[in-house]
Amino acid sequence: MNRLLHSAFSETIELLPDELVDAASMTLLEVDVLSAKGGVSRIRKNGSLGGWTFDTATLNAHVRARGAFAKDHVVVLTVMRGGDATICGAPLHDGMILILPDGAEITASIRSEVIYSASVLPVDTWMSVVEVATGGAEPNAVEQPHAILQNPERCAHMAKALTSAIGSFDSPDGSGSEMPGAYIDYLGAVASTVAEADQGARHLNRSSRHRQRQAWLAEELIHARLHEPLSVMGLCREIGVSRRQLEYAFETTFGVGPREYVRLLRLNESRRQLKSGRASSVTDIAMGVGVTHLSRFAQSYRHLFGETPLQTLRGDKS
Repeated sequence: MNRLLHSAFSETIELLPDELVDAASMTLLEVDVLSAKGGVSRIRKNGSLGGWTFDTATLNAHVRARGAFAKDHVVVLTVMRGGDATICGAPLHDGMILILPDGAEITASIRSEVIYSASVLPVDTWMSVVEVATGGAEPNAVEQPHAILQNPERCAHMAKALTSAIGSFDSPDGSGSEMPGAYIDYLGAVASTVAEADQGARHLNRSSRHRQRQAWLAEELIHARLHEPLSVMGLCREIGVSRRQLEYAFETTFGVGPREYVRLLRLNESRRQLKSGRASSVTDIAMGVGVTHLSRFAQSYRHLFGETPLQTLRGDKS
């Protein structure tokens, strides 16, 4: 397998919920905070700039994230603690392996603490790993998100390989631009598991995603019309579902109802604009995202983000 040579990096960062846009290496994310619960998330990032990355993360927040990772790359994710979260429609379970193919859009919902390790690898590198791990068999291209639930024996084996991979970046030779041997071994263990389970691997259950699709469609409409008056019944009419169906779809997908989701998206969008450096005033921003009650807006904003809108506009962290 080719070991890519690029400038190496290794860092550990701590992020508050609305800072999770920086949670994943080689990934562009937009994050909406859905409640004030949660705290500091901790992410260790290792890799080579422009090549591969290996993140180990403990996320502690209630958020909705959307985005995409680097072109011509694959994401290989191993879940240590699934919490109450989904990525690309797959509910996360302890010990799960999730492969996201090149070009996949990332959609994630997190409600409680989640612990995972994620690698972002060039497609050719991942295919080489698979080929070596399977004894030279022609690897199949990954074309859709692929979720694999491991048996207890496999989980124990993978946990051992993962622990060695994480530890390899602490060793003196683990700070270079080449992949440490233990990390390559871990990727090989993942590839072997994927190959062995391929016949019975559980791709994302399309029937179980029916409610998610309803929630995602409504979410798209909300984003497109955030500055307009929005009603739950109006969304129901456009999507063709009952109010009860839509409420259930939002609660199971995002952990909040559609009306609350609209309110939270307006708060998050106002925060992005207030932090952009191009905002003229709090009032203009609030009205521009569809807020009608300014005093209630300020109170809700402070509860969610721990500071007033004016403090955000001025960049005041005190």
